[in-house]
Amino acid sequence: MAAQFPSTALTRWLLQKNWLLQKARANQRGFTLTELLVAIVVGSIILTSLLYLVVELLGTNLREERLTQAQQDTRRALDYISRDVREAVYVYANPQTVVGQLSEPDVPDDSTAVLAFWRLKPIDVAAIPAACITDECETLRVRHSVYDLVVYFHKPNAPGGIWSGPGRIIRYELTNYSNLAAQTPTPGYRDPSRIKDGFALWTPDGVTRGRNNVLADFIDTHNVDQTVSTACLPADGFIASLVVDSNNFFVCVRDPGTGVNPLNQSLSVFLRGSTANPGPGTTIIFGPTSEGSSLPIISTEVLVRGRIETQL
Repeated sequence: MAAQFPSTALTRWLLQKNWLLQKARANQRGFTLTELLVAIVVGSIILTSLLYLVVELLGTNLREERLTQAQQDTRRALDYISRDVREAVYVYANPQTVVGQLSEPDVPDDSTAVLAFWRLKPIDVAAIPAACITDECETLRVRHSVYDLVVYFHKPNAPGGIWSGPGRIIRYELTNYSNLAAQTPTPGYRDPSRIKDGFALWTPDGVTRGRNNVLADFIDTHNVDQTVSTACLPADGFIASLVVDSNNFFVCVRDPGTGVNPLNQSLSVFLRGSTANPGPGTTIIFGPTSEGSSLPIISTEVLVRGRIETQL
């Protein structure tokens, strides 16, 4: 009996050691393929949800920025036009009357003339050379201003260009001097106050070379909601300044041939912004159609009380 004890103890110890080794190996077992697939699917769902949330937040921020920019551009453009036209001494009921007199390079391609008028532009009298004693210089010193021809055009934007909105407003200006100090006249300019009925029947003195500057982007190019005919009331002496029926940028002008004093003209300017991309068929930021991306029409009324001085 005493001789068998060590063998029994050794066997028990070996069995216990083997059991501990098997338990340790069981604890070190890795994930099964099923467990890995489940973990990957769950992780992908969580990651996709987070990415979708980030993309939506970025898209919302982009839409808000674009909407804010479109609203600001439209409002600034309307305020600028209203301040500009308040200085007018003569507003054309049909802008094409004077635009047809301008040389081709001065008129933007594929654009529509919406508003045309003559205004008094203040000048720095100190810039007039003291040696200049001509009637022209003396008139400028007394008047402190010159007559400028201003035309506002509405032009659609082409896709792939530098402009972000569907259309833009271009301001054209033909002024008396390109350099007042040097007495350099602007090509084609003719002072309308020096000829009888010069504003209504003005013609250029040769080829015109005015300046074109973009006033605003994000201007709509679609016809929706309202037509020009419903905004301009002929019974009150107002007529639309556009030949085409577009309600994105248009002006209702009092016909200069009506009323006791045809030089007193009042007008209303209507403007609609848009968050759509340039060109037809492009991605629309708001809504599935172009109408969904158009902003409400904003308008302003301007009373022009110009007096024309005529030098015969």
